[in-house]
Amino acid sequence: KSSESRNLSICSPMGNNCKFLYIAAIQGGGIVKSKFDNYTKNPRKVNEGVLLKIINSNIKTEIGGKYKFKKINSIQTFKNNFPLTDYSFYEDYIRRMGEGEKKVLLSKDIEYFGHTSGTTGKQKLIPVTKNSRKIASKYMAFYINKVCYDSFKENWSYGRGILISDIVKTSTTKSGIPICSATSGGMNGIRHILPYLYTSPIEVMRVKDKEAALYLHLLFALEESRLMYISGVFISSVLDFFRVLEDKHQSLVRDIRKGRINHKLNIDEKTRIALNKLLSPNASRADKLEEEFNKGFKGIAKRIWPNLLYIATVTGANFSIYDDKVNYYTDSLPVYSPSYAATEAMMGINPYVNKIRYVIIPDTAFYEFIPIEKGEDNINNTLNLDELEIRKEYEIVITNYAGLYRYRMGDVIKVVGFYNNCPEVEFMYRKNQVLNMVAEKTNEEHLTDSIRQTMKKLNINLVDYTTEPDNSITPGRYIFYFEFKNKVTKNQINLLENTLDKELRKSNLAYDRARNNNKLGRVKVVTLLPNTFNLVKESLFKKGISKNQIKIPRVISNNNNIKKVINKNHQYDDKW
Repeated sequence: KSSESRNLSICSPMGNNCKFLYIAAIQGGGIVKSKFDNYTKNPRKVNEGVLLKIINSNIKTEIGGKYKFKKINSIQTFKNNFPLTDYSFYEDYIRRMGEGEKKVLLSKDIEYFGHTSGTTGKQKLIPVTKNSRKIASKYMAFYINKVCYDSFKENWSYGRGILISDIVKTSTTKSGIPICSATSGGMNGIRHILPYLYTSPIEVMRVKDKEAALYLHLLFALEESRLMYISGVFISSVLDFFRVLEDKHQSLVRDIRKGRINHKLNIDEKTRIALNKLLSPNASRADKLEEEFNKGFKGIAKRIWPNLLYIATVTGANFSIYDDKVNYYTDSLPVYSPSYAATEAMMGINPYVNKIRYVIIPDTAFYEFIPIEKGEDNINNTLNLDELEIRKEYEIVITNYAGLYRYRMGDVIKVVGFYNNCPEVEFMYRKNQVLNMVAEKTNEEHLTDSIRQTMKKLNINLVDYTTEPDNSITPGRYIFYFEFKNKVTKNQINLLENTLDKELRKSNLAYDRARNNNKLGRVKVVTLLPNTFNLVKESLFKKGISKNQIKIPRVISNNNNIKKVINKNHQYDDKW
């Protein structure tokens, strides 16, 4: 408390509201952390309590009657009564709920349907209730603030941050229930306090055009010389933020100097008028920014925002290919990966700023785990939260507060430690994002490791990538689609293919055996034209995915829309 009091005089221009909100969040975070520490001492008991609470509150629903919720009084009776499910189990139920039917999967009213990113194929609609959103938000709003404050309190300024997010509603169901991303739904729930914590006005978060939105996020963040942190859903969106800064810095400086948004920006007139009212000419800030931009963009973040302490964004696993590029702009500013969450539930929280691992949260959902090493033959013998072993991998199954029961997420996690008695995990890969032509199971971790090593050895600047299996020749092979910042010549591609193939062999021994036995051929690399992955993101955005929640699929076998974009943008003719 004394540390907080000492810092009260240092705050952003938003005044006392900003300080009080931060202090309330930090103190609230201490309460949430204390409860969380207690929950993790006996996670089995807490988690069984969550299950029985969910079951008892939904006894009078259609699903509750069908599966005899009234008779379920333990974890085992639940497992005996209810089958493991995937999204196909819920499609008709969710269609009916969207048309306005009540008490189908759950007794509570639906606040909105969150749509998933569609990375592994078909996009899903996931019910979200006010209660299920609030259960997750106490960790996002309070626990995470407490972790960041405790880690950086020596330099904590109570300044605002930049939040690269949106509150764009995609559409509505037949009965008028909103459909949006989980991130947008969450932001909409706290829209009244956003101006006190973040630099971007609410109008910016409603802009649909991705590049225009990033430009405006930057414009208002650059006005704030005391910016304290940068936050984005995924580190890929943070990288996009800095790339737009480098590409559009001259225009941004002009807009700050004039205090008006340039007429070329793709926004509607109503938004332009509203935002221009919030700007005024700022020649001194423009001069300072111009001076720093003229020195180059390596380490630019701390030069234009001296108070910047950290970046909060999900990274690790397949996102780690973006880390080095973000580090270039930030001089390796600490990156805190705060949570393991999905539209379906918030499953893990990271108590450590300096490493990427998540403690499974016992009170946000009920969990079961399928051991990966036992394969599909033994999937019905699921394990509970207190039965996991260190260094083992598991597929995660959830029962949440919003109508999903024994739902197979498709996520594979690895237990790397324990927080009190609760498992600490690393996210490994999505089950559907695996190249598996001859039972070699090359997953996202294998791909990420081998690509990072290849780019490092050849000193090539990768923008992004995706893959697909190719059975058009014998033996089959993997095709890697790469977009590079600088042009790669035809002569370099052969070296790239050889190096990547060797790194894949090191990363996945099953792939190495398949290559030795001539069951798989050497990889093929196809280079893509500049801006290809921006076009991929646009195609995903048109499907209704939040522009800041877009993830590039690493395997595109089942994604025809993306394949069309990729196939139109080969840098060289395939016949060469």
